[in-house]
Amino acid sequence: MLQVGTRGSDVTRLQKTLAKAGYNPGTADGIFGAKTKAAVAAYQRKHGLEADGIVGNNTGRSLFKSRNQDMWDGKPDGAKGPGGVPGSFPVNGTNRQKLDFASNLARQMGLTITSTTGGKHTPGSYHYKGRAIDVAGSPAKMAEYYTRLAGTKPTELFYDPKGGIKNGTPIGAIGGHGDHVHVAY
Repeated sequence: MLQVGTRGSDVTRLQKTLAKAGYNPGTADGIFGAKTKAAVAAYQRKHGLEADGIVGNNTGRSLFKSRNQDMWDGKPDGAKGPGGVPGSFPVNGTNRQKLDFASNLARQMGLTITSTTGGKHTPGSYHYKGRAIDVAGSPAKMAEYYTRLAGTKPTELFYDPKGGIKNGTPIGAIGGHGDHVHVAY
């Protein structure tokens, strides 16, 4: 799902596609801001889609046709994805797209990303490969976040009160993850 605040090459591609179609998303800078949202909403109105300015599955398929369907999981905009997560988890997306989804979900839930590539982690950690984040907040929100991501088949998902998942297999708590949720794709 692409929406205000999303950054990256997918947004740049969106902005270029919108401009080519005659909509004005502003500069193709890879930052989904107010102009990009307005261009998406205008596109949605013209094509009979819900004009919410968010690029979910229906809007993504309409904009990108079949060329980039791997970004969309086949559920309609606003549908519940894996683990009850609203929106579109990029099932066939890259690890980066999946981690971006997890990061955006954390922010939407009011959680704080406390570690990405820095900090002290075990040798060989996915953090050092840019494939993991640690997220903190209230215990209830962290438990909900863990539950929502458990259905997305993460490479790693650890939160000691809930347990752990490694390569899709529940492994139980591993220790050291009582004050944050660790997720890697």
